[in-house]
Amino acid sequence: MSFLDVLKELVDGVDGGVAATLMGMDGIAVEQYMKAGGCDVETVGVEYGKVIEEIKNASSLLNLGTVEEVMVATASSDLFLRMSTPEYYIAFVLGHNSNIGKARYFVRRAAEKAAAELT
Repeated sequence: MSFLDVLKELVDGVDGGVAATLMGMDGIAVEQYMKAGGCDVETVGVEYGKVIEEIKNASSLLNLGTVEEVMVATASSDLFLRMSTPEYYIAFVLGHNSNIGKARYFVRRAAEKAAAELT
């Protein structure tokens, strides 16, 4: 399964899904998919990737283990950042009133599929 297929299945599989990107910790997008009128998911991924790095550092310093997922809720949308491998993550943007549980399941599954392709 291609990375585009993985991201398309993620975005289209969750009501309210807007866009998703598979991105390296270096800020370079591997692939992205967005519905018509979607947001600039690549920029979202780059900016929040910096946050993931800080959270990873804090988690390591506090001996809390590796970071798996980060969720950010804003007034207009929700964002999931899910580590696929230590060097790659998926950023998934969805509408604010979406089913969070379903979104978490789909993004976890997408991260696993991407990891299989990356290794």
